Amino acid sequence: MSLVSQFVSHASTVFSAGSAPNLLASIPLDPSHPFYHPLHQALISVPESQLSGSSFVGQCSPVNKDVRETFASFVAAVLMFAKGGNERTGEEQAYGEFTRFQAVYSEANRLYGMSSSDGPHLHAFLNPLILILARSLVQKASTAASLSTVPARDARSSRSIKDTTRQTIERSFQVASSAATSNEWEDIVGREHVVGDVIWPLANILWRIYAERRLHQQSLELCKSITSLTPHEDKRLASRGRVIRQTDLSQSYYWRGRVFVILLEMRQAKFWLDKAMRMCPQGAWQQRRAILIRLIPINILLGTLPSQTLLQQYDLPEFAPLVHAYRTGNVVAWRNELETRKEWLRRRHVWLILYERGETLLWRNLFREALKAYYITNPDAPRGRCPTWIFVSAATRAFAGSREIEDGTIGLEDIISLISSLIDHGLILGFLSYSQSQLVMKGSADGFGGFPRISQVVPRAIAANT
Repeated sequence: MSLVSQFVSHASTVFSAGSAPNLLASIPLDPSHPFYHPLHQALISVPESQLSGSSFVGQCSPVNKDVRETFASFVAAVLMFAKGGNERTGEEQAYGEFTRFQAVYSEANRLYGMSSSDGPHLHAFLNPLILILARSLVQKASTAASLSTVPARDARSSRSIKDTTRQTIERSFQVASSAATSNEWEDIVGREHVVGDVIWPLANILWRIYAERRLHQQSLELCKSITSLTPHEDKRLASRGRVIRQTDLSQSYYWRGRVFVILLEMRQAKFWLDKAMRMCPQGAWQQRRAILIRLIPINILLGTLPSQTLLQQYDLPEFAPLVHAYRTGNVVAWRNELETRKEWLRRRHVWLILYERGETLLWRNLFREALKAYYITNPDAPRGRCPTWIFVSAATRAFAGSREIEDGTIGLEDIISLISSLIDHGLILGFLSYSQSQLVMKGSADGFGGFPRISQVVPRAIAANT
C-alpha cells in the first residue's frame, strides 16, 4: 500500500494548493495517465473494503478538516476506478468502467458544490476537472449503453445509463449556475477561477445529450436557466469573458437557436443563430456550416434569401432549388424539393418549420407574381385593386400537369380561402369585396401595398409538441 499512500498524500497536497493544472496532472482518469498502471498493479490484491473514504481520511491531512472526509471519498473513488473490476463480458466491463467513473464524478461534484459560510464556492479551481469528467462520462456512457442488452427498467439498461449521465452533469451545471448577489459577485469576479466560468461548456454537453434523446422540453428549460442567471449572462461575460472560450459561447448560441428551430419559434431562432454566426471564428468552416444549415431556412421564411455565393462557399446546394421555388412562388417545385430532401432536412430539424410555414409564403409569392403580371398586361388597371380571377388563373397554370391534388380542381372558393388565410397572417394587407370578385389592397404608388415585405411581417406562433 506504500504506492497508494504516496498517491493519496500527493493528491491531498496538490488539492490543498488549489492548482488546477497540477490536480489534472495528478488524477488518473484513463489508462494513458502515468499513474494509472502502477496504481492498478498495486491495487489488484487490495480488498475493496480497504478502499473506502474512511480508510484515507488520516492520510489527507494537508486538506482542510471541513473538506477532508469528502476529499477522502473522492480519492477512494479514484482508486476504485484505477483498481478496475473482474467483469468477464464486454457488456459487463463497459458498465463496470462506467459506474466506477461515474462514482469519481459524483464525488468530484460533492467537492465542487461545497461553499463557505459567507457564500462563495470553495473549489472553483475544479472547473477543468469537472469538464474533463463530464466529457469522459459521456463517452463511457455511450459505450456502455450501446452494449447493454438488459430491459429498460434495469439499472444497467441503456436508458438508465443515459439518465444517470444526464443527472450527474446536470448537478455540475446546478453548481456552476448558482446565483450570486452583487456583493458576492464583486468579491469573486477578479479571481482566477469562478464556478460560473463553465456554465457554457457544461450547457453545450447537456444540449447535445438532450438533442440525442429528443428531450426538447429539457433543452428549453436549460435555455431559460441561462437567460435567468444571477448575475445576468451579459454581466458575467463582460466580467469573465477573457477566460471563456469563444467557441464555447458560439456553440451555446447555436444550441439555443437550434432549440427554437425545433420549437418553430423563428424570431428567437434567428436571434441566437445570428449571434452564433457572429461569434464563430471565420476559419471554423464546419461549425459555420452547421449554423447556416439552421439559419438559412429561418432567413428564407423571414424573407431574406441566401446568395448563391454563400451556398457554394459552405457546400449547401440542397437549398438552391428551395430558394428558386420560393422566389418564384412555385408551390409544386417547393413541395417536390421538400419531399426529395425530406430525410436530409429532418435530420437537421428544419423540415418541419419549412413544411409548416413555407407553403403559405409560396402562395403569397405566387399571388404577388400574378398581380405583377396583371399590371403589366393591363397598364390602365387601377392600382390597389384587382379581380380574384387572376389568382385562380395563376394557380391553375401553376398546377397544370403536376398531378397534385390541385391539378384541374382548384377554383374560386379555394382561392378565396387562401387569400383569407394570407390576410389573417398579415401577408396580404387588404380585404375581399362583398361580391368576393375583387381584392382591395392597402394603397401605394406601385400598387403592391397589399403585399408587405415578408421580413416586416411578424409570424404567428405555431404550437409544437415538446
